[in-house]
Order: sequence, then C-alpha cells, then structure tokens
Amino acid sequence: MNFPPAISPLLLASLLSLCLSACDQKKDESPVEIEKNTNAPQKVQAATPSPKATSNPPLNQVIDGLRKKQAAGLGSGSVKVNQAWTYNGYSVLDAVPGARLVAVDVTITGHTPAFDFDDIEIIDGSSKMSYGSDPHLTLLTPEGKLPTPKDPPPTAGDPLRVLLIYGFPKKTRSFTLYYWGKNLLPKNHSIEPSGWELPFPKNKP
Repeated sequence: MNFPPAISPLLLASLLSLCLSACDQKKDESPVEIEKNTNAPQKVQAATPSPKATSNPPLNQVIDGLRKKQAAGLGSGSVKVNQAWTYNGYSVLDAVPGARLVAVDVTITGHTPAFDFDDIEIIDGSSKMSYGSDPHLTLLTPEGKLPTPKDPPPTAGDPLRVLLIYGFPKKTRSFTLYYWGKNLLPKNHSIEPSGWELPFPKNKP
C-alpha cells in the first residue's frame, strides 16, 4: 500500500492508537449522579403554577420578583386546619377515576398581602406525593360559614378562613399542605368521611 509522502505508516499507526485510547477513555466515563431529595414531595400533577419566563429580560426580572414575593407570602404566619372531609357537593373540579374530592377548611394568620392561596399544594401524608395546587377556593367567615352580603369584607392583615377543595386519592387517609416547598402543618391531618357542602348554583330563568 502506498502512502502520501507527508504521512508515513508509522505516523498513521501512532495517530490511530491515540484515537482508540481517547475513545476508550470516553467510554469508561460514567455520568455524574445527582442525589435526590427523598423528603421533597414528588409531583403527580403539574407543579405549583407560577408565571413562565420569557425571552424578554426586563419582563423576566418582574416575573422573578413576583415569584419571590409569592414564595415569601406566608412570612412568619401559620396555617391551621379546622376540618377536612370527603366532599360530595358543588365544585368547579371533577374527580378523575380512582380519586375523590376532599374539602379542607383552613385559617391563615400572619400572612402578607403577597400570599397566594392558589399555590397551596395537597400532599399524601405517607408517600409525600403532591396532588397539585389550584384548589377550588371559597372565602368563609371566621366562624366557618359562607359569608352573606351583611358580613364585612376582610381587611389586610386579618386572619382569613377559606375552604379549599382538591382532587385526592380515594384510599389515602391523611394529608399535609405545602406552600412553595414549605410544609405548612406540624403533622399529617386525617380526612373525615363527610362534612358540609357548598350549594349548587341556582339556574337563572
């Protein structure tokens, strides 16, 4: 076999040896494994909704600012579950097969105006699986009843009592609530078999 004058058989063999050595080294490299946080809730639905980033840098700065305000919205406040039960009344949500609706009556105190009730996630108390945020939200009176036109509206800084309705697995017996990655409850809360229900809207004539 004839080789061009610029490349001798010995040089070609050396180059081939170097290439094979580099390929073997690349093959032996294993990908870096990232340790998973097993304590964090695992999502089974969409993550907590938040504004999406865009290709506009100034707008992204505004969005990031909103995210930070929402994440810190609870401040030094706290969330108390007054009651939780399997729900069968009116809701804008429909349970998927294998799931049910669960109503959670909560009181939030000490929060800031940036607190977003839509970002409260319901979490399986045992598996720590997240079953989503964006609950059907209804404002209640401090006594836990539906407000009437005569009831004064809440003012900034006052404790707020709300009813949150979620889709949740039928067989799961307990839950906790998260807000932007923070567990809101000191311990898991049980679910009662029944409770009161929202009235269905009246049909307009």
